Amino acid sequence: MSRENVELLEAVYAAFNASKQIDLELLTPDVEFVQPEIGQSTYFGREGVARGVQELFDVFEDVQAVPEEFFDAGTQVVVFVRLTGRARGSGVPVEFRLAHVFRFRGELVDQWHAYPDRHEALKAVGLEG
Repeated sequence: MSRENVELLEAVYAAFNASKQIDLELLTPDVEFVQPEIGQSTYFGREGVARGVQELFDVFEDVQAVPEEFFDAGTQVVVFVRLTGRARGSGVPVEFRLAHVFRFRGELVDQWHAYPDRHEALKAVGLEG
């Protein structure tokens, strides 16, 4: 199942970068989304994810989330991401290198955590000691 999860996430990033939208149906209704650098920080449910993503767009424009590397950890997938955009208002270019950790329950994501430190993300899923 995990190769399928990686392929699904590759398609999700491509769709997000093209449309600036996330297909909320790929998330469980009780999904937990942690985005420590922006807004509220922890969000629950599909509506919470939509709110968290909107808060990102409230701060940055021309956002691109470019996946650089995927790590298969069974029911979890770590994605090293390069997040780029421009600060809203000033237009200053920004770039963040971070990691997303997705946990799957069946074919849906039930946890999506962003980690500013990529090594912490690998540790969180047991891929690094």
